[in-house]
Amino acid sequence: MTPTRLLARWRRPVGGRSLAFAVTRYLLSSAVVLVAVGIAVVLVARTLAADIALGEARVRGAAFAHTVAAPLVDAAVRRGDPARTTVFANVMRARLQDGSIVHVKLWGPDGKVIWSDESALIGERYPLDADVAELFGTEKVTAAVSDLTKVENVEDRPSRQLLEVYAGAHDAEGQPIVFESYWSTDRMRADNRDIVVKLSLLALGALALFQLALLPLVRTLVRRVDKARDERNVMVRHALSASDLERRRIAADLHDGLVQDLTGLAYTLPAVIRAIPESDADSRRVLVAVREGLDRDVIALRGLLTDIYPADLADEGLLVAVEELAERAREKGLDVHVRIDPEIPRASAESVQLVYRVVREALRNVVRHAHASSAWVEAWVEGPVARVTVADDGVGMAPGATERGHVGLRLLADTLVDFGGGLELGTPKGGGVEVRATIPLTLDPRLTSLDTVRSDPASRRD
Repeated sequence: MTPTRLLARWRRPVGGRSLAFAVTRYLLSSAVVLVAVGIAVVLVARTLAADIALGEARVRGAAFAHTVAAPLVDAAVRRGDPARTTVFANVMRARLQDGSIVHVKLWGPDGKVIWSDESALIGERYPLDADVAELFGTEKVTAAVSDLTKVENVEDRPSRQLLEVYAGAHDAEGQPIVFESYWSTDRMRADNRDIVVKLSLLALGALALFQLALLPLVRTLVRRVDKARDERNVMVRHALSASDLERRRIAADLHDGLVQDLTGLAYTLPAVIRAIPESDADSRRVLVAVREGLDRDVIALRGLLTDIYPADLADEGLLVAVEELAERAREKGLDVHVRIDPEIPRASAESVQLVYRVVREALRNVVRHAHASSAWVEAWVEGPVARVTVADDGVGMAPGATERGHVGLRLLADTLVDFGGGLELGTPKGGGVEVRATIPLTLDPRLTSLDTVRSDPASRRD
């Protein structure tokens, strides 16, 4: 079904928001923020550590290439002369053995591996990446964290991640070469740990202190919100109680005044009719019509009194009162089906009163406007709220009907919103209209001692 909203939507029931709950929620939210900041710190630290490690590897790789490796390279090394190559290899392996460098390659401009600590690669040719080829004839350096996906690194792929440095240089004879070196990431991981620790202490510590500093303010704000909510709930309960008292006063005035006067007049008319001669048929007929009209008016007024101020709604009173509403609708040709959850009357007096008002107003609109043959009234408890539906099989609603009319429903919707509930109008698949109301079962229990205006339940039985 696609509901047409009527001024109000369901709202969270009032009450249940304690200071402890609010503070706990704040602390949990703070913990989530701390975790998010911690994750961000780790990511930032990893990036910073990688940048620092690459910078250091770039400096070390360039220095080693220019001051150690390049001066040992000449035409004999490029040709692979054993004697000269042995001298170069000894120097390289000495650095490899101390663990500062993991792998080494010496490249010629044609993509030939002049020397490598992996002897199987010496003399092989591989296509060079554009950024590596651009280094020949320069003193530039590039560095990156290697993924070891290049063809010449196939033997290194099982190894851990390494820092890859390419340094352009000139050998002892001024010929361009590129010296490729791989450095361990141990230093990068150590830097990452140091940065994480320091940034975590700084960022998380500062954030934690800030949140702790806000905690007193949060407690104060929560207390103010609780106080404002409590005052609002008191006003709502007092308004409902005042409305109840006013309805009772109006009902009493009508019962003791107008209804009694009309009833007395209805009792007097038969004697007046008997005193009129039978020959004066017109006068007798007029008085009989007047008496019948008075009887109808008295019955209508008594029904109105029940609407304005029904009998005690506690316990079985709600079902009896709703059945009276249904019976009056049946008298006007409407087949009404009623189903009330036995738990409903156990709610607060204000909630039960609102359930009755929803049913009364909805049935009244069905009788007046729906042109329906049947109506269904249901009320049940669902968690902390009571749900009430009144559906019919009538003609349904015209577009914009809720804005143009049904003032009673709009006023009732405002009342329900103030009480923490809501009211909706919908159109069932089979046609007609369905009124759906949500009513909190009770106000905040802490306010029961403040309800000084509630009418005495005993007085409802008078």
